[in-house]
Amino acid sequence: MRKLISSLCLCLVFVLTLSSCSGNIPDGMREVKLYFTDSSHTSLVYETVHISKEDFSDRVTLVKSVMEKLLLGPSSQEYGAIIPESVTLRGVSLSQSDPTTVNVDLGGDYYESLSQEGNASGELLARYSIICTLCQFENIKKVKFYVNGKDMCDSFGNGDIILPMGSEKIMTESPTGEGTQTEKFVTLYFTDKKGKKLYAETRKAVMSDNSVEKTVITELIKGPVSDDYYETIPSNTELISIETTEEVCFVNFTSEFTRGFESGSAKEKTIVYSVVNSLTRISGIEKVQILIDGKKPEEDKNQLFSVPLERDESILAEK
Repeated sequence: MRKLISSLCLCLVFVLTLSSCSGNIPDGMREVKLYFTDSSHTSLVYETVHISKEDFSDRVTLVKSVMEKLLLGPSSQEYGAIIPESVTLRGVSLSQSDPTTVNVDLGGDYYESLSQEGNASGELLARYSIICTLCQFENIKKVKFYVNGKDMCDSFGNGDIILPMGSEKIMTESPTGEGTQTEKFVTLYFTDKKGKKLYAETRKAVMSDNSVEKTVITELIKGPVSDDYYETIPSNTELISIETTEEVCFVNFTSEFTRGFESGSAKEKTIVYSVVNSLTRISGIEKVQILIDGKKPEEDKNQLFSVPLERDESILAEK
């Protein structure tokens, strides 16, 4: 079953703050919210501005008008512009497959400017500032990003394609406050409706017992944030133990793990490699051995539990 989680693809800290707005709305104008960052660059805040009612004539015109104001930055000195000045708006269009999704094509050195000092959280805030700004309008549910005419990818353009995303998946409260020591970026692999390929999803997760391995599995069990992906591990599965020895990660699940598929099926391979490929993203892990209740399952037609498995790139969806 598809799992919709009310969490940010990366557990970022979000504080939505309304800036002071003096006076009434001028004739022929309407109020909109523009999302920026606070002084610490860890939270989103918004301030209200006025735009012409004529800009609401169609969604493309509206998005262009709002994006132009967003790229100008905030008027309040207390807020910061998370999108660099060098980034421009190349174009706006509506998705042909989903009229509630708007395509935003950003120009300039988007990746280069935001990749300075490995500022991955800054890139995420930039993206989500646009999502929150545009998805405040009733007939815009998701935003699909492009950079210089090409699909936007994570890892500053070197990773997987970022699928359309809406603001309902962005958390408004952080469970960990401002502490960054207990959070880590992880890349997880989920499947689609067909269940034959794996798709990467990156998020900022709260560390579980200071273990990256346990954090990855915990987040994998939670399921995907994106509506376009489907969970792989059954949600009632529990992690009994996880340990890495000599570059092999031993993952011990409860029996619920194997109840999500038939032995020898294509679905089995997808589920198993969602675990293997997610864990082998971690430095120091070359292979993964999956155990069920502390032992290898007796029925293992695909022999996916008999030996430690290496990463399989062939099961990953093409960009």
